[in-house]
Parts: sequence; C-alpha cells; structure tokens
Amino acid sequence: MTQIKDSIELFRTMGMEEVCTLLDQNASLKQLPPLCLAFGDSDFSVQEYVDFNLQANEVETLLSYGDIRGEISLRSKLSSFYASRFGIDIPAARISITDGATGALVLALGLLVRPGSEVIVPSVGYPFYQKIIRTFGGIPVTVPLDTAFNLDSKYIANSITAKTAAIVVNSPGNPHGNITSLETLAEIASLGIPVIFDEVYQFITFTGSVAPSAAQLPQEHFIVNGFSKSFAVPGLRMGFLIVPSCYVEAAETLMLFLHICANRPAQLLAERLLERSDVVLEAHQVYMRQNRDIFVAACDRHNLRLRALPQAGFYGIIDLPENIDSMTAARLLAKDYAVATAPGTDFADFDPGFLRLNFARRAEDVEEAVQRIAQCLQNLFKSR
Repeated sequence: MTQIKDSIELFRTMGMEEVCTLLDQNASLKQLPPLCLAFGDSDFSVQEYVDFNLQANEVETLLSYGDIRGEISLRSKLSSFYASRFGIDIPAARISITDGATGALVLALGLLVRPGSEVIVPSVGYPFYQKIIRTFGGIPVTVPLDTAFNLDSKYIANSITAKTAAIVVNSPGNPHGNITSLETLAEIASLGIPVIFDEVYQFITFTGSVAPSAAQLPQEHFIVNGFSKSFAVPGLRMGFLIVPSCYVEAAETLMLFLHICANRPAQLLAERLLERSDVVLEAHQVYMRQNRDIFVAACDRHNLRLRALPQAGFYGIIDLPENIDSMTAARLLAKDYAVATAPGTDFADFDPGFLRLNFARRAEDVEEAVQRIAQCLQNLFKSR
C-alpha cells in the first residue's frame, strides 16, 4: 500500500496542469478570452525563416528505424554548430539525439543514478529534476540558491556525501531567468562529482551575449540542450545530450531501451533549423527581448513586484503578497480571470510565494494577463 501511495505522489498532477484544466473549464463562463502563460512555449513564428515542407520521397526514406544515437548528419551539424559558436571540438560520437531536452535529462540521470543515489539539485528549479531522479530510485538533495538565484559551489560542497552521484546545474535558469558565470560553472565542475549542465535556454538571453556553456570548460561533461526553446519548436521534440567520451557506449545501450531511435523526420527538420541557425536565433532573440521589456514595463505600470529582472529564458516571476499562497492565487486567476500561470509550488518542496509567467507569448496577451493579475491580487488582498 505504501508503494502505491509513493507512486501516486511521484506522478501527481503538477499545479500548472491543474490550473490549465481550470482555465479550460471556466474561461468560457467569464466572457474573457483565455490566456495561458503557464507552459514554456514561444509564439515566435519560426516558419518565416525555415522551410519545413517535406516531399513524399524524403519522408519515405525516413520511415524505417534510424541510428540509435540519432542521424549522423544531424549530430555532425550539431558538432559544427558548437565549433562555430564556441570554437570547441565536440565529436559527433559524443552527441545523442533525444526526445526533447527532457529526454536528454532522463538519459543523463539514467546513466548516473542508482537506487539510493543522491543527486544535488537547486532548491527552486525545473520540476522534473526531482521526479526523474526519484523514478530511478535516487534521492534529490536540494541546495539553496544565492542572491542572484545561482547555485553556489560552497553550498554544493557542503551537501556532497559518499552517495552523491551527480549535480544538476541549470543555466540559464528556470524559473528565475538567471545566468551562471563561467567561473562558477568551473568551480562546480571541479568538485569531483559528475555534473549535468542543463542549457536549454542558452541562446535566449537579454545581456547582449550568449550564456556561458559547460562545453567551454576543459573537462568533458554531460550537457543537456535542445531545439524546443531557442528555436521555438517544442512540438518537434528534438533534444540532445553531450556525454563524456567514457559514457558513449553506455548511452547508446540505454537509448535503445528508452526509445529505439529518435523521430527521423523531425531530425531532418532540426537539420534545416541548424542550417538557418544564425538568422533564426537572432530573430528569436529580438522577439524575446521586446516581449521581456513589454512584460517588465506592464508589471511596473500595474505595481506588480518582480522577484528579479529576467536575464534569459521565457519567464518572469511575480512576487505574491504575504499570506497568499501561490496555488490559491493561480487557481483564482484561472477560474475568475481566465489567466493560467505556474504556481511557485511547482518549482520547490515549499511555497516560494510567486507566480511564474511565460512572456514568450503574444505581446498583447502578456500585457492583458499582467493587467488581470494585478486586478486579481488587488481584490484578493482587499478581501483579506
């Protein structure tokens, strides 16, 4: 019976999923257009820059099983991409194509975690870290973030035990939009524990430069990345994991168990994205900078307090007034104001007292959502 309860708890519905269900159920009753800013997809139109049309003869050649690690043509283009962006030689053999970046996380943690293993993760971070770790029988060990919302190597060092199997570092970060310096990445990498660097928001920054990558460090590391965020194509489910050379064979074996091979037509489309990467990434950057600035200005105009100015990524965090828990606020917004947000409880074992909004949606929707949130919180505060 205990095992059943543990399984139910592990796979319980996330708050943002419940909120979106409420939005679907109630928005039509309020005569307000529903606005979903809970999930991490972008309204940027990538099809203006890339031809996604596939001819029948192209599709026909891709309907059989492919390479377990991913098509060599795509892995070679990714190798060239890192060489041109960072001047770094990452052999195609070290790259595994996965079902989105989450698939890359599953692969990395599956290689490192055994029952009873401990994995160090941010105390406030991407919800699936802890779920995937527990799925493999591991134990998440949360480490507090510093004042800039980055992991601190000193905090991590104090949490390392004989059971520590891995450290997960997310930069640029979700939900805070923080960027970790290359010096800090190097400090964490020097602790003697395998590190999984999650870099899915790497090319969506507002600081004028690309976020540092663990690929720039002298040693080989696990690096998670993908096309969903930077290229605005989450439906393709194209991610990849760069593994240390000593894990190449093990990664191939585990990938065979996980999915046989990645979607081959999607891999062809991912190649086309890489061929146009300079144009696409720059255009998406411009789009995201504009939306970030619109979001920040709207929050300022409506007296909503941001926890931090987003440096990267898709998200802004709105602080909630004291004594208002994030799930209550998120439910009320969905039911009575037709706005879906992600409650802070999705990102931590405690309530960090915020709502996460995705400002990668249409600018007018972002502005309208901020206005409704301000009205909701004002009314909620008055009622208490």
